[in-house]
Amino acid sequence: MDKSFKIQSPRLLAVEGKDECNFFEALLKRMGIRGVQLLDIGGKDKFKDSFDLLHASPEFPNVRSLGLIRDAEDKEADAAFSSICSVLKKYTLPVPKASNTVIDGKNGRGKNIRVGIFIMPNNADAGMLEDLCLESVQEESVFTCVEQYIDCCLSALPEDEQPRNRAKARVQTYLAARKEIVNSLGVGARNGYWNLDHACFHDIKRFLRALFAGGDLSEQRDTDNMVEDKT
Repeated sequence: MDKSFKIQSPRLLAVEGKDECNFFEALLKRMGIRGVQLLDIGGKDKFKDSFDLLHASPEFPNVRSLGLIRDAEDKEADAAFSSICSVLKKYTLPVPKASNTVIDGKNGRGKNIRVGIFIMPNNADAGMLEDLCLESVQEESVFTCVEQYIDCCLSALPEDEQPRNRAKARVQTYLAARKEIVNSLGVGARNGYWNLDHACFHDIKRFLRALFAGGDLSEQRDTDNMVEDKT
């Protein structure tokens, strides 16, 4: 995270990188949620270091909603969830009991804050945001071509030359088939290349509504059972 950053909103969403910032900018816009500041943490391994900078910001006590989203990567989601929880505990912030939930509580100065953690892709399995995006377009006719191309490459390449991350390879292949080619998942989202209305995004949308619903959760469908009150 850039040391020169400044908190400009009481509603923060911290994500792994610029790609994720672009994706969630598009998703929040699609959902009609405004006023959320997206923070590029700088990578999944930077949450601890970057949170030091975030918490030290003079504007941090004014934050009222804080979301943290990262990929599970090659491990189950519990490992990533525990890692973020340890950061929250260090600064005596409210800690959700599970991922895909939010909790109301107090910050170190006794002010109200709502905190939530979401681990991609589904708060359980290994994987990443790329997996959700690919699922959103898997019913498109061109997706069969993407799979065939990747399978062909994998069969032709020796094992030590194959893509290290096949989900990212599939994303790049799919984006290369668009009329206007882009080279990143996030820009693809801004260009409308992922189906943000697909059912695979239901959980993350539900999470974002619960996190940024403000004081009245009764108007947000399916969010009441996601929120713990520790005030």
